[in-house]
Amino acid sequence: MPPTLRIIIVLVVLISALPAQAANRFINFAGGLWLVKDSPFPNPAGPGPNFWDNSADSVFVDPQGKLHMKIRQVGGVWHSSQVTLLESINFGDYRFQIEGNPDLLDPNAILGLFMFTNDTEEIDIELSRWSDPADPDAGQFVVQPYFSSPDNIDRFSLADAGNQSTYRFNWQPDSVFFEAYKGTADAPQSDADILNQYIYDGPDVPPLAPFAQIHINFWLDGGNAPANGQEIEIVISDYAYTVPIDGDLDGDGFVGITDLNLVLGSWNQTAPLTNLRADPTADGFVGIADLNLVLGNWNAGTQPPSQVLANIPEPATATLLGFCGITILRRHR
Repeated sequence: MPPTLRIIIVLVVLISALPAQAANRFINFAGGLWLVKDSPFPNPAGPGPNFWDNSADSVFVDPQGKLHMKIRQVGGVWHSSQVTLLESINFGDYRFQIEGNPDLLDPNAILGLFMFTNDTEEIDIELSRWSDPADPDAGQFVVQPYFSSPDNIDRFSLADAGNQSTYRFNWQPDSVFFEAYKGTADAPQSDADILNQYIYDGPDVPPLAPFAQIHINFWLDGGNAPANGQEIEIVISDYAYTVPIDGDLDGDGFVGITDLNLVLGSWNQTAPLTNLRADPTADGFVGIADLNLVLGNWNAGTQPPSQVLANIPEPATATLLGFCGITILRRHR
Protein backbone atom coordinates (compact mmCIF):
# COMPACT_ATOMS: atom_id res chain seq x y z
CA MET A 1 0.00 0.00 0.00
CA PRO A 2 1.47 3.39 -0.98
CA PRO A 3 2.43 5.61 2.01
CA THR A 4 0.14 8.43 0.84
CA LEU A 5 -2.90 6.14 0.68
CA ARG A 6 -2.04 4.75 4.13
CA ILE A 7 -1.99 8.29 5.58
CA ILE A 8 -5.37 9.09 3.99
CA ILE A 9 -6.94 5.93 5.43
CA VAL A 10 -5.58 6.71 8.92
CA LEU A 11 -6.95 10.27 8.74
CA VAL A 12 -10.39 9.01 7.67
CA VAL A 13 -10.44 6.53 10.56
CA LEU A 14 -9.39 9.21 13.09
CA ILE A 15 -11.94 11.76 11.84
CA SER A 16 -14.76 9.20 11.89
CA ALA A 17 -13.86 8.38 15.50
CA LEU A 18 -14.26 12.01 16.62
CA PRO A 19 -17.55 12.90 18.33
CA ALA A 20 -19.96 14.69 16.01
CA GLN A 21 -20.29 18.42 16.61
CA ALA A 22 -23.71 19.08 18.11
CA ALA A 23 -25.92 21.29 15.97
CA ASN A 24 -27.28 24.52 17.38
CA ARG A 25 -30.75 24.09 18.85
CA PHE A 26 -33.41 26.78 18.96
CA ILE A 27 -36.75 27.02 20.77
CA ASN A 28 -39.76 29.29 20.37
CA PHE A 29 -40.84 30.80 23.68
CA ALA A 30 -43.00 33.83 24.52
CA GLY A 31 -43.12 34.90 20.88
CA GLY A 32 -39.35 34.90 20.38
CA LEU A 33 -36.62 32.62 19.05
CA TRP A 34 -34.05 31.51 21.65
CA LEU A 35 -30.70 29.75 21.24
CA VAL A 36 -30.10 26.91 23.72
CA LYS A 37 -26.55 26.92 25.08
CA ASP A 38 -24.43 23.83 24.42
CA SER A 39 -21.08 23.13 26.06
CA PRO A 40 -21.16 19.50 27.21
CA PHE A 41 -18.55 17.50 29.08
CA PRO A 42 -15.57 17.75 28.82
CA ASN A 43 -15.76 21.41 27.72
CA PRO A 44 -16.89 23.62 30.62
CA ALA A 45 -17.96 27.22 30.08
CA GLY A 46 -18.95 30.12 32.30
CA PRO A 47 -20.62 30.99 34.47
CA GLY A 48 -19.55 28.50 37.07
CA PRO A 49 -17.75 27.01 35.22
CA ASN A 50 -20.49 24.57 34.21
CA PHE A 51 -21.22 22.02 31.54
CA TRP A 52 -24.29 22.92 29.44
CA ASP A 53 -26.76 20.61 27.73
CA ASN A 54 -28.96 21.80 24.86
CA SER A 55 -31.06 18.67 24.49
CA ALA A 56 -34.85 18.54 24.86
CA ASP A 57 -34.31 16.59 28.07
CA SER A 58 -32.82 19.73 29.67
CA VAL A 59 -34.67 22.57 27.92
CA PHE A 60 -38.14 22.39 26.38
CA VAL A 61 -41.39 24.33 25.96
CA ASP A 62 -44.53 22.49 27.07
CA PRO A 63 -47.93 22.53 25.29
CA GLN A 64 -48.99 25.48 27.46
CA GLY A 65 -46.05 27.53 26.15
CA LYS A 66 -44.07 27.41 29.40
CA LEU A 67 -40.29 27.09 29.36
CA HIS A 68 -38.79 24.24 31.41
CA MET A 69 -35.09 24.34 32.31
CA LYS A 70 -33.21 21.64 34.21
CA ILE A 71 -29.99 21.00 36.07
CA ARG A 72 -29.42 17.29 35.56
CA GLN A 73 -26.85 14.59 35.07
CA VAL A 74 -25.83 13.70 31.54
CA GLY A 75 -23.56 10.66 31.40
CA GLY A 76 -23.04 10.93 35.16
CA VAL A 77 -21.92 14.59 34.92
CA TRP A 78 -24.02 17.54 36.09
CA HIS A 79 -25.11 19.88 33.30
CA SER A 80 -26.86 23.27 33.50
CA SER A 81 -29.08 25.04 30.98
CA GLN A 82 -29.31 28.48 29.35
CA VAL A 83 -31.27 30.20 26.59
CA THR A 84 -30.50 33.46 24.77
CA LEU A 85 -33.07 35.58 22.95
CA LEU A 86 -32.05 36.15 19.33
CA GLU A 87 -33.27 39.68 18.79
CA SER A 88 -31.93 43.16 19.42
CA ILE A 89 -33.07 44.86 22.59
CA ASN A 90 -33.61 48.44 23.67
CA PHE A 91 -34.43 50.47 26.73
CA GLY A 92 -37.71 49.33 28.20
CA ASP A 93 -39.46 47.00 30.60
CA TYR A 94 -38.45 43.33 30.89
CA ARG A 95 -40.67 40.94 32.85
CA PHE A 96 -40.15 37.27 33.77
CA GLN A 97 -42.80 35.08 35.42
CA ILE A 98 -41.81 31.86 37.17
CA GLU A 99 -43.64 28.88 38.65
CA GLY A 100 -42.38 27.04 41.69
CA ASN A 101 -41.18 28.52 44.96
CA PRO A 102 -37.72 30.07 44.37
CA ASP A 103 -37.10 30.18 48.12
CA LEU A 104 -36.93 26.37 48.05
CA LEU A 105 -34.27 26.12 45.33
CA ASP A 106 -31.23 23.99 46.10
CA PRO A 107 -28.66 26.31 47.74
CA ASN A 108 -26.10 25.54 45.02
CA ALA A 109 -28.46 26.46 42.17
CA ILE A 110 -28.81 29.90 40.55
CA LEU A 111 -31.60 31.17 38.32
CA GLY A 112 -30.42 34.16 36.29
CA LEU A 113 -32.75 36.53 34.41
CA PHE A 114 -30.55 39.15 32.80
CA MET A 115 -29.38 41.53 30.10
CA PHE A 116 -25.77 40.98 29.08
CA THR A 117 -23.40 42.90 26.84
CA ASN A 118 -20.17 42.12 28.71
CA ASP A 119 -19.05 41.60 32.31
CA THR A 120 -19.24 45.33 33.11
CA GLU A 121 -22.43 46.12 31.16
CA GLU A 122 -24.98 43.77 32.65
CA ILE A 123 -28.31 43.91 34.51
CA ASP A 124 -29.03 40.84 36.66
CA ILE A 125 -31.93 39.37 38.56
CA GLU A 126 -30.53 36.33 40.35
CA LEU A 127 -32.34 33.90 42.63
CA SER A 128 -29.95 31.89 44.77
CA ARG A 129 -28.42 31.41 48.20
CA TRP A 130 -24.99 31.04 46.59
CA SER A 131 -24.12 27.77 48.38
CA ASP A 132 -25.09 29.13 51.82
CA PRO A 133 -28.27 27.33 52.96
CA ALA A 134 -28.45 29.57 56.05
CA ASP A 135 -28.65 32.81 54.04
CA PRO A 136 -32.11 34.36 54.61
CA ASP A 137 -31.90 36.29 51.32
CA ALA A 138 -32.34 34.21 48.17
CA GLY A 139 -32.81 37.05 45.70
CA GLN A 140 -30.67 39.90 44.40
CA PHE A 141 -30.84 42.77 41.92
CA VAL A 142 -27.46 43.68 40.39
CA VAL A 143 -26.01 46.23 38.02
CA GLN A 144 -22.52 45.12 37.06
CA PRO A 145 -19.80 45.55 38.12
CA TYR A 146 -21.26 45.19 41.62
CA PHE A 147 -17.84 44.86 43.27
CA SER A 148 -17.09 48.51 42.47
CA SER A 149 -19.88 49.85 44.68
CA PRO A 150 -22.18 48.43 47.37
CA ASP A 151 -25.05 50.37 45.74
CA ASN A 152 -24.84 48.14 42.66
CA ILE A 153 -26.40 45.16 44.45
CA ASP A 154 -29.55 44.79 46.55
CA ARG A 155 -30.36 41.45 48.22
CA PHE A 156 -33.81 40.46 49.48
CA SER A 157 -35.84 37.61 50.93
CA LEU A 158 -38.04 35.30 48.87
CA ALA A 159 -39.74 33.76 51.91
CA ASP A 160 -43.16 35.05 50.75
CA ALA A 161 -42.72 34.41 47.02
CA GLY A 162 -45.03 31.39 46.87
CA ASN A 163 -45.46 29.23 43.78
CA GLN A 164 -46.00 32.06 41.30
CA SER A 165 -43.91 35.22 41.19
CA THR A 166 -42.78 37.93 38.78
CA TYR A 167 -39.40 39.65 38.37
CA ARG A 168 -38.79 42.69 36.21
CA PHE A 169 -36.37 45.46 35.42
CA ASN A 170 -37.10 48.74 33.67
CA TRP A 171 -33.94 49.83 31.89
CA GLN A 172 -33.62 53.52 31.01
CA PRO A 173 -30.61 55.60 29.90
CA ASP A 174 -29.98 56.90 33.43
CA SER A 175 -31.59 54.32 35.73
CA VAL A 176 -32.74 50.76 36.29
CA PHE A 177 -35.91 50.05 38.29
CA PHE A 178 -36.11 46.50 39.67
CA GLU A 179 -39.16 44.80 41.12
CA ALA A 180 -40.16 41.38 42.46
CA TYR A 181 -43.69 40.54 43.50
CA LYS A 182 -46.06 37.66 44.17
CA GLY A 183 -48.37 36.50 41.41
CA THR A 184 -48.26 36.90 37.64
CA ALA A 185 -50.32 40.05 37.09
CA ASP A 186 -48.88 43.02 35.18
CA ALA A 187 -48.27 44.71 38.54
CA PRO A 188 -48.54 43.91 42.26
CA GLN A 189 -52.18 43.77 43.25
CA SER A 190 -51.37 45.31 46.64
CA ASP A 191 -48.36 46.53 48.57
CA ALA A 192 -48.42 43.19 50.42
CA ASP A 193 -47.54 41.43 47.15
CA ILE A 194 -44.28 43.34 46.72
CA LEU A 195 -41.23 41.24 47.57
CA ASN A 196 -38.71 43.97 46.76
CA GLN A 197 -38.19 47.14 44.74
CA TYR A 198 -34.93 48.90 44.00
CA ILE A 199 -33.87 51.88 41.90
CA TYR A 200 -30.30 52.10 40.63
CA ASP A 201 -29.27 55.47 39.18
CA GLY A 202 -25.50 55.32 39.60
CA PRO A 203 -22.71 55.59 37.02
CA ASP A 204 -22.84 51.94 35.87
CA VAL A 205 -26.22 51.95 34.08
CA PRO A 206 -25.39 50.04 30.88
CA PRO A 207 -25.62 51.96 27.60
CA LEU A 208 -27.36 50.59 24.54
CA ALA A 209 -25.08 48.24 22.63
CA PRO A 210 -25.48 46.20 19.45
CA PHE A 211 -24.51 42.97 21.21
CA ALA A 212 -26.78 43.31 24.26
CA GLN A 213 -29.02 40.26 24.67
CA ILE A 214 -31.55 38.80 27.10
CA HIS A 215 -30.54 35.52 28.76
CA ILE A 216 -32.14 33.05 31.14
CA ASN A 217 -29.83 30.54 32.79
CA PHE A 218 -30.16 27.87 35.46
CA TRP A 219 -26.77 26.81 36.75
CA LEU A 220 -24.60 25.56 39.61
CA ASP A 221 -22.47 27.81 41.80
CA GLY A 222 -18.86 26.89 41.08
CA GLY A 223 -20.09 23.93 39.07
CA ASN A 224 -20.77 22.10 42.35
CA ALA A 225 -23.41 19.37 42.36
CA PRO A 226 -26.83 20.08 43.94
CA ALA A 227 -26.59 19.80 47.72
CA ASN A 228 -29.17 17.00 47.82
CA GLY A 229 -27.82 15.25 44.73
CA GLN A 230 -31.19 15.53 42.97
CA GLU A 231 -32.13 16.87 39.54
CA ILE A 232 -33.64 20.39 39.64
CA GLU A 233 -36.22 21.97 37.35
CA ILE A 234 -37.50 25.53 37.05
CA VAL A 235 -40.46 26.72 34.95
CA ILE A 236 -40.55 30.15 33.30
CA SER A 237 -44.23 30.66 32.54
CA ASP A 238 -43.79 33.85 30.51
CA TYR A 239 -41.42 36.58 29.35
CA ALA A 240 -42.44 39.99 28.02
CA TYR A 241 -40.84 43.19 26.80
CA THR A 242 -42.75 46.46 26.62
CA VAL A 243 -41.86 50.05 25.83
CA PRO A 244 -43.05 52.01 28.87
CA ILE A 245 -45.48 54.90 28.53
CA ASP A 246 -44.87 57.93 30.73
CA GLY A 247 -47.45 57.82 33.49
CA ASP A 248 -48.17 54.08 33.15
CA LEU A 249 -47.06 53.25 36.67
CA ASP A 250 -48.59 49.78 36.89
CA GLY A 251 -47.14 48.61 33.57
CA ASP A 252 -50.42 47.54 31.94
CA GLY A 253 -49.88 49.65 28.79
CA PHE A 254 -52.47 52.29 29.66
CA VAL A 255 -52.47 55.50 31.74
CA GLY A 256 -55.65 55.56 33.77
CA ILE A 257 -57.31 55.30 37.13
CA THR A 258 -55.10 52.53 38.53
CA ASP A 259 -52.02 54.68 37.91
CA LEU A 260 -53.69 57.69 39.53
CA ASN A 261 -54.59 55.58 42.55
CA LEU A 262 -50.96 54.53 42.96
CA VAL A 263 -49.95 58.17 43.33
CA LEU A 264 -52.87 59.06 45.59
CA GLY A 265 -52.24 56.01 47.77
CA SER A 266 -48.77 57.33 48.65
CA TRP A 267 -49.53 61.05 48.48
CA ASN A 268 -47.08 63.28 50.37
CA GLN A 269 -44.91 60.32 51.37
CA THR A 270 -41.16 60.65 51.35
CA ALA A 271 -38.54 57.97 50.68
CA PRO A 272 -38.34 55.17 51.49
CA LEU A 273 -41.77 54.53 49.98
CA THR A 274 -43.82 51.37 50.35
CA ASN A 275 -44.30 51.24 46.59
CA LEU A 276 -41.67 52.93 44.44
CA ARG A 277 -43.98 52.86 41.41
CA ALA A 278 -45.86 55.77 43.00
CA ASP A 279 -42.79 57.99 42.55
CA PRO A 280 -42.20 57.96 38.77
CA THR A 281 -40.03 61.08 38.99
CA ALA A 282 -37.76 59.15 41.39
CA ASP A 283 -37.16 62.24 43.52
CA GLY A 284 -38.01 60.45 46.78
CA PHE A 285 -41.32 62.28 47.27
CA VAL A 286 -44.84 61.60 45.96
CA GLY A 287 -46.39 64.91 45.03
CA ILE A 288 -47.57 67.19 42.25
CA ALA A 289 -44.72 66.32 39.88
CA ASP A 290 -45.71 62.64 39.95
CA LEU A 291 -49.39 63.48 39.60
CA ASN A 292 -48.72 65.75 36.64
CA LEU A 293 -46.78 62.96 34.93
CA VAL A 294 -49.87 60.74 35.11
CA LEU A 295 -52.41 63.43 34.22
CA GLY A 296 -50.25 64.84 31.45
CA ASN A 297 -50.47 61.51 29.62
CA TRP A 298 -53.99 60.55 30.69
CA ASN A 299 -55.64 57.84 28.53
CA ALA A 300 -52.41 57.14 26.63
CA GLY A 301 -51.96 53.57 25.43
CA THR A 302 -54.49 50.77 24.98
CA GLN A 303 -57.05 50.37 27.71
CA PRO A 304 -57.23 46.83 29.15
CA PRO A 305 -60.75 45.36 29.10
CA SER A 306 -60.68 45.05 32.88
CA GLN A 307 -60.36 48.84 33.21
CA VAL A 308 -63.27 49.88 30.98
CA LEU A 309 -65.54 50.20 34.01
CA ALA A 310 -62.77 50.86 36.51
CA ASN A 311 -61.78 54.04 34.67
CA ILE A 312 -65.01 55.83 35.56
CA PRO A 313 -63.65 58.03 38.38
CA GLU A 314 -65.37 58.11 41.74
CA PRO A 315 -66.70 61.57 42.76
CA ALA A 316 -63.71 62.33 45.00
CA THR A 317 -61.28 61.29 42.30
CA ALA A 318 -63.11 63.34 39.69
CA THR A 319 -62.91 66.41 41.93
CA LEU A 320 -59.18 65.90 42.39
CA LEU A 321 -58.71 65.41 38.66
CA GLY A 322 -60.46 68.72 38.06
CA PHE A 323 -58.32 70.49 40.63
CA CYS A 324 -55.13 68.98 39.22
CA GLY A 325 -56.20 69.89 35.70
CA ILE A 326 -56.52 73.50 36.79
CA THR A 327 -53.10 73.24 38.43
CA ILE A 328 -51.57 71.97 35.20
CA LEU A 329 -53.22 74.72 33.17
CA ARG A 330 -51.91 77.37 35.55
CA ARG A 331 -48.40 75.97 35.26
CA HIS A 332 -48.61 76.06 31.48
CA ARG A 333 -49.64 79.75 31.32
